[in-house]
Amino acid sequence: MSGTASRRVAVVLALALALTTPLAVATVQAHGDHVAADSQVTDDGTVVVEAVSALRPGFVVLHADDGGRPGAPIGHEYVGRTPNLTYRTSVPVRIDDSTWESWSGNRTIWAVLHNDVDGDETFDPGTDVSATRLSPAARTKITVRKSDGVARVLGMRFEAQSVADGTLTVRRVDLSAPGHVAVYPVGRNASIGSRSLAAGTHRNVTVALNESFVAEQTRPFRVRAVAHRDDGDGAFDPADPPITAGDRPVATYLTVAPGNGTDDGPLINTPTVTTAPEASPTGGPTSGGTAAGTVTDAPTTAPAGGVTDGGSGATDTTADSGAGFGAALAVVIAALVAVARSRRR
Repeated sequence: MSGTASRRVAVVLALALALTTPLAVATVQAHGDHVAADSQVTDDGTVVVEAVSALRPGFVVLHADDGGRPGAPIGHEYVGRTPNLTYRTSVPVRIDDSTWESWSGNRTIWAVLHNDVDGDETFDPGTDVSATRLSPAARTKITVRKSDGVARVLGMRFEAQSVADGTLTVRRVDLSAPGHVAVYPVGRNASIGSRSLAAGTHRNVTVALNESFVAEQTRPFRVRAVAHRDDGDGAFDPADPPITAGDRPVATYLTVAPGNGTDDGPLINTPTVTTAPEASPTGGPTSGGTAAGTVTDAPTTAPAGGVTDGGSGATDTTADSGAGFGAALAVVIAALVAVARSRRR
């Protein structure tokens, strides 16, 4: 290969490296160590953590509350590593049997991300330290209520969800009895959309949002999707009370991008969520009528208390790569092709 060709290839490779390295690093750093969970009702001691982003292998550890801080560990689940970043949704973590047996009513607990310091994939409280030392977002506090049924709303994601078609998608709703999921703008008690659901585990639940409300929004806005009991008439109205764990509604929070808005955050392309399974549940803020466009049938339903797909304990797992990473990779491939052609000459 001639000196001129070599220099050209070197320039192309240097450019490709400059493009790909920051994007890959930004993907990891944009999420960082992060745990998201919301209050829920469980009948078997399984707490489902909504989303986990981890820079390295580790554990999602449940801790008892100790005066407003994480106390003794009461359950954990290993979180492995993918080549770029570990990003998982609907991660089930079991509360230790001894703790669950003595559990009654509502308790405050913490979900905390710990590093697998020694790499043995076995949690050691003395060795596997909390990731909160460097990332405060690596822990969250929730209320868990022990009951004969289950109630969860799982939908949190680390980027805004576009509602170009006027509907919001909630990844998963667990109900042990017929009920509803209603959507409220944060700070308001009037629902902008709802959907009635049979008992069971429902995935990718779409809720039609009030068209005029969405049309008025010019920037991303936050909403909460709340589980409500049904009062027996099969239709959502303000008389249907929210399902609660302690004084907190069983709900999830999402950021919505109106119109054709997209998440223009820092170089990130959060992966598409895959389906996850698990146990099912019972029946979330008050007031607020059903918005125009409300759908009243469930997307996927199982027999009462059943699960629509998969077995208990499965996890939604997705791996991420930075936005634009594919384009940069194409540059690398082009450079390799140039090398091959130069060698033929």
